[in-house]
Amino acid sequence: MEKILVLGAMPEGAIPQDCLAAGPWCFAGREELFPDWESRFAFAPEPLRDPARLELCAKQALATYVGALPALAEALCPANRLPLVYWETLLAPWGVDVARQLVERWARAVAMIDVWGEMPLRVPLLPPECTFSFATGHDFTLCGALGATFNHWLLSRLLEAAWPEAWQKEILSPVSERHGLGRGSPGMKECLRRGARRLALGLPCPPLKGMSLLQSLRFSLALLHKSKGEDHSFPLCAVFAGVGQQCGLPLPALPVFLAALPRSLQELKHPAKLSVTSAPRLRVASIQSYEDEKYLQRLAVWRGRGHRLMYAQHGAGYGQMLTGCLAPAVEYRQHAFITWGWREHGGLRGNFIPLPYPQLVRIAEKHRGEGKDILFVGTEMPLFPYRLDAWPTPLQVLEYRQAKARFFSALRDDLRARSLYRPYFPVPGTLRDADWLLPQFPQVRLCAGDLAGRMLSCRLLVLDHPGTTMLEALAANVPVVSYWSRPSWHFTRESEVMLDSLAEAGIWYPTPEEAARAAGRVFDNPLLWWKGDSVQAARRRYCAKYAMTVRSGANRYWIKTLAQL
Repeated sequence: MEKILVLGAMPEGAIPQDCLAAGPWCFAGREELFPDWESRFAFAPEPLRDPARLELCAKQALATYVGALPALAEALCPANRLPLVYWETLLAPWGVDVARQLVERWARAVAMIDVWGEMPLRVPLLPPECTFSFATGHDFTLCGALGATFNHWLLSRLLEAAWPEAWQKEILSPVSERHGLGRGSPGMKECLRRGARRLALGLPCPPLKGMSLLQSLRFSLALLHKSKGEDHSFPLCAVFAGVGQQCGLPLPALPVFLAALPRSLQELKHPAKLSVTSAPRLRVASIQSYEDEKYLQRLAVWRGRGHRLMYAQHGAGYGQMLTGCLAPAVEYRQHAFITWGWREHGGLRGNFIPLPYPQLVRIAEKHRGEGKDILFVGTEMPLFPYRLDAWPTPLQVLEYRQAKARFFSALRDDLRARSLYRPYFPVPGTLRDADWLLPQFPQVRLCAGDLAGRMLSCRLLVLDHPGTTMLEALAANVPVVSYWSRPSWHFTRESEVMLDSLAEAGIWYPTPEEAARAAGRVFDNPLLWWKGDSVQAARRRYCAKYAMTVRSGANRYWIKTLAQL
């Protein structure tokens, strides 16, 4: 009897004897229908566990975007006379996102064909006639990259173009999805909020995360001058063109880009031409450029006129993770990039400038002494591989979730009753989180409310991932015990060395069981351990590299640097 290869959502009532799953994403939002699905169903192998192959695919995705860029510009603005840098800036966040889905899904399609290509399978495919409409580029990320239907359609196109003779097609009915509807007309309060945000984004230095409006205004004043020195920006094609040809996509990339093109980009009105300034100036770009296409167009016009942009680090991963797509294409390629202490990120190109970041300076050394509880903070668990970077693969995400249960199983019984669990905020296409973990450990309580406040007042913080919370905690001098699987998080060589120093100090452990035992050892008096010379020395070294702070505040450092750029 032939088996069914399921590319999208696993049909209700499916059994492992009859069905193969293309990946764990087949059970996104359907876990309760399939008890123990992680161990009962067969999955296609993970093609990107090898860091070298992952890094190559990231470069291929960037080159795929660069190769499609001229045709995308022509589709959006026929006979356009705008400079390439305008289109590079405007389309990069969304376009790189689409390209990395395309390249990553092709790697998975090849892996499925390699392992199951000679097996007689029936494969339900969505037809080419399916249509998708995403309101914004951010909607594409949430409902396309993390959406069961779009992924089913994309895998259908890739597999159909390289179809094994042993497989039998089952063509499903076409579907049409339209996302971003139902938002309605904003009320007065929302209109005022949006207006205030537009005004703030118009500043040369808009308020960044952790930055006050007063700081934003002071930094903006420091940018009211002609930009000094040579322009460190570089065109994407100078670095990323050509490598993408090696991934051997079996179909043209442009139709996939057009199928994923959000309405926010389709509806933009583009200038007829842009005059280039003789006095270039610099402005700081907000992270809102990833979610607001109208703001992004303002930045694109700014760049098209010959002015310069600077981005600033807004979380973890920068300078540490071995592989990435979006940051090199959107942020690093600009005139300057402000870091939290590091000066190089592997072999990636960029003008990296370390500065004390207001978000970290504000909480530096602010741990308020011994609380009563252990605070365990988790992170996102995507079943769709929507990040083509040094993030756990979907099957490694299953291992990551299971490690949470291993930690609490190994934790002393009396400490479970003193533990709070903080899940990641809800994201489509992810594993069940607190509602999976807490029923197994009824003594553990759910942590809600302000995470920063909880972190600064907890007795001991436990982290199962490298992330922003870890950098904030080390800057704030919060006692931390952490663990994660190194093969799941690929770090640069420099970052691996720094992680070794945390391991020697007893701050980081390779397994959840070792971390649980460490938490038990220090819980009675965590500050006695944490304030020890070796622990504090390791913390300070790590912070100097990845979470730098200064006692005198960040303002004078920022003002001096901005005045020189």
